[in-house]
Amino acid sequence: MTLKSSPAGPARVCIYARVSTTRQAKNDLSIPDQIAQGERWCAQNGNTVADTVIEPGASATDDARPHFQQMITRATSEEHPFDIILVHSLSRMFRNAMHYM
Repeated sequence: MTLKSSPAGPARVCIYARVSTTRQAKNDLSIPDQIAQGERWCAQNGNTVADTVIEPGASATDDARPHFQQMITRATSEEHPFDIILVHSLSRMFRNAMHYM
């Protein structure tokens, strides 16, 4: 499913980029690549990047990641600074489907 901007205006997007190892950052999808792809998606779909959260060197085996926790706290706050949390793939958010649920 593709989320596009609503009739009320563009969605505010927080891009979450994460790598767990140096090898992953160098050989797989780097943080700059994840951010660039997220920015392209936002531009193509008429949405705006409200924030970018970077979590280098953190495993997604659980949610005990400081930047991830701060992002979730902000997303659920009264301030509600963004409408969408965008990740390159679900593995950037969680490795374990049970934790994701």
